[in-house]
Amino acid sequence: MQTFTFIMALTMGLAGSLHCAGMCGPIMWVMPFQAMQGMRKWLTIALYHTGRISVYAGMGVLLYSFRSSFTPQLQQYISIGTGALLLVAGLLSFIPGKGIRLPWGNFVRNHLGHFLSKPTPMHMLMAGVLNGLLPCGLVYMALAAAINAPSVGEAAALMYVFGAGTLPVLISITLLKQKLLPARVTVFR
Repeated sequence: MQTFTFIMALTMGLAGSLHCAGMCGPIMWVMPFQAMQGMRKWLTIALYHTGRISVYAGMGVLLYSFRSSFTPQLQQYISIGTGALLLVAGLLSFIPGKGIRLPWGNFVRNHLGHFLSKPTPMHMLMAGVLNGLLPCGLVYMALAAAINAPSVGEAAALMYVFGAGTLPVLISITLLKQKLLPARVTVFR
């Protein structure tokens, strides 16, 4: 794959990081990374993001395997149909009790809480995997680029590079949380 494509994927991740800050920033703030110290903390943060980005790469591989289904003629109808469904879903979200929920939403929510309650490195890896399953328009744009990769390996690599572009902002949010939390107050009696 051309170097330009990887630069584009990295730039998409970096430029889209503001979107990540707004959508995943709150998730980063509830992660229990501050309960860890030193190398264990950095390992856990790395495992979390590895899980998240690996899911993106897995989705890139999965979509790439259906590449032949995305002919320009069919793609036109799929795009119009998907756009109409998104519009209807958006409108329904304004009606109480009528919003559309993803089938795996409850699964992710229930299991994410379980993994966050036990902040071990492996549990944070699984939390990252679950975070990668959450819907994200920015990831979907990167997946659209991955479908056009010359090979399945390059489709996965493109998604890894895109995910790497999101890391600076998301890790900064994690570190910023520690700086903004008030220091513990010790009360002397």
